[in-house]
Amino acid sequence: MSTKKKLQEKLQRIPPPKDFRWDDFVTVMDHLGFDLDQSGGGSHGHFVFREDADRVIDTYRPHPDGIMYGKQLREVVEKLKNWGVL
Repeated sequence: MSTKKKLQEKLQRIPPPKDFRWDDFVTVMDHLGFDLDQSGGGSHGHFVFREDADRVIDTYRPHPDGIMYGKQLREVVEKLKNWGVL
C-alpha cells in the first residue's frame, strides 16, 4: 500500500490520531485533489478542490509543532465525506 493511501487511512481513524503532521495532511489533501493556497500569508490556508473551486476547506497550520488537532481532522473528514471525496 502506498504512503499516500496509508496517510489517507490514518486521517479517517476514529478517534483522530494525535500525531498527524501538517506536512502529511498537505500530502493527503493533494492526493485527494486539493491545492493549498496560502496567499493570505501566515499559518492560514485554503485547500481548493481542483474539480470544483467552490469546494474550499479553510484551515491553519498548528503551532509550534505542526501536529494537527483532533477537531481539525474531524471537521475536514466530515466535509470530505459529505462531498463524496472520501
